[in-house]
This record gives sequence, structure tokens and C-alpha cells, in this order.
Amino acid sequence: MIAPRLRHLSTALLALSLAHAALAQLPTTKLELIAALPVDGPDSPHPSGLTYVDGLLFTVSNKNDHSVYRLDLDPDSEAVIMEPYIVFNAPWSGAWVRRLDFEGLTYWNESFFIVSESTYRVLRISEDGRLVEWVTPSVEKVGRSAGLFETKNARIEGLALLNPSRFVLAAEREPRGLLEVTTVDSKVVNVNGMETSSEIQALACDETLLALTHDRPVDFSDLYRDGDELFALQRNSDAVVRIDYDSDSLTEMEAWTYGHVTNAPAFRYENSSAGHGRGLCMDQDRVYVILDNNDLSREADPDDSRPLLLIFQRPQ
Repeated sequence: MIAPRLRHLSTALLALSLAHAALAQLPTTKLELIAALPVDGPDSPHPSGLTYVDGLLFTVSNKNDHSVYRLDLDPDSEAVIMEPYIVFNAPWSGAWVRRLDFEGLTYWNESFFIVSESTYRVLRISEDGRLVEWVTPSVEKVGRSAGLFETKNARIEGLALLNPSRFVLAAEREPRGLLEVTTVDSKVVNVNGMETSSEIQALACDETLLALTHDRPVDFSDLYRDGDELFALQRNSDAVVRIDYDSDSLTEMEAWTYGHVTNAPAFRYENSSAGHGRGLCMDQDRVYVILDNNDLSREADPDDSRPLLLIFQRPQ
């Protein structure tokens, strides 16, 4: 178990108690780049999550409501191919939205789990595509009572599973935060506003020990669980951070930074608002970060508007 259950926070904001002098105490390691691979695939792919299953990488797109994509790493190719692996239609979510806006992906026991930013819910898709169901209620109300979701287009951005009925979701920014959802049953039905019993706890944690790029706000853009450890992708710090949290606070335990790669002339995008980490996963030896470039080109090649998959050596 990563952390004890969070109690409900009704205050507008709970910030970290971090002294400026503690900045130097956060262990920080620069990630060693193995490869930076352009992502070929559908027009405007906008990858927005990443997971690792049996040696294969998978992603979703916040522009496509109907696919889980596989990333084919061809050792003879200088690019990654993003192609549909499962095509599905999500059931009615209980909310009228223009699109589901998928923003995080993980895998457990032959099922993919995707978080929908616009509905504040988690969708489960079995690996054979036959089962598609919502497995959490909306976390919007509880999140807002804790001070989250105050900024337009800054809602849920990533998830991790602690077990099949216990989820941690990341609120993106201004303020960022964590929400923990425990469902009584593996299936949550919400068609006419009726939901099965579930527990939702929220924590706002809008400070960081890490430097921020281009004066952008502190954020979370994805979560990844590895054994008993929880990692967060902090795209505006160009970092993967191991975190711990309890009922009152969040602590940044150590950081693996990669800004030396994303800000290098060969990989930097033409606009500082693009080319930030949107998906995180890892295996025993490597750390994978996928970038969303909002269809913009890299400075080094104005004709190349593809996202990048960054593969790093995992620190020991």
C-alpha cells in the first residue's frame, strides 16, 4: 500500500510545508538518454498517456475517444509507429461532453484503464475489447470542494492503480492535487445520476521543490505505480518525481530530470508551450516519457511536427 487513505479535505487549498532551504535536500539525477524517437501515426496524434505491458508500449490520444494505441518499436526504424490496438465505443458517461478527452492510461489484469478529463471518470476496456465500462464515479464535486479544478482546461491528468478498486488520479494544475477513489464494487453505474457507493478523497498540493520552466505553473501530467512506489510526471519541471502522500501533505522524495534533453537544440520545439511530457511508464531498466507537441515542429527541423518518445536509462 502506497499511502493511508486520504480523509476528505473541505478546505480550498492545502499547500506543502516546504522550506526554501530544503531545496538542496531533494536527491536529483539527470536521466541518461538512450533514444529520442519520432512518433508516426494518425494525423494530430496528441499522445496523452503511456503504459508498459509485457514488453510493449501503449498510449491514448486526447483527440480520439475510440482507441488504445500500440507503439511499435522497430529496431531497424528511426521512428515509432502509433497504431490502433483496440477500437471501442464508450458507454454513456452520465455527462454531456463534446469528447471524452483521455489523459492517462494504465493496465491491470488483462484490462486497460483510461481516465477521461471531461467526465472526471475512469473507463475500463478489456484487452479483447469486449468489455467497456465506467469503473469510478465522477470526482468533480469532491475535487472542487478541496480547491481543485479551478482553472479552465485543468482537470484530471493521469492515473495509477493501487488495486482493481482503488485508484489515484492527478489533478493537473492551479492547483495540482491527488484524488484517491475506492469503489465498493468493480463496476460503477451512473446513467441517471445514480452511483454505487464509493469513497473519494482529495488533496491539493501546489508547491514543489523543483524549478519550473518558462514560469509555468507547478503541475502533474501523469502518474505511474511501480511496486510500492508512486511516481509523478511533472512536465513543467521536466522531471519524473517519486512522491509520497498522506492525509495532510505530499512529499517529493527524489527527482529524475530530463530538461537537458527537451531543451536541447536537436529536440526543442518551436514554441515553449509544446513538447512537454504527457505520459510516463518504466520497466526494470528504462524510463519512458512521451511528449505532446500540439502539432508544432521542432526547431531543428521545421518540416517535422511529430511527437517524441524519449527512452532513458533508469537510475539504480
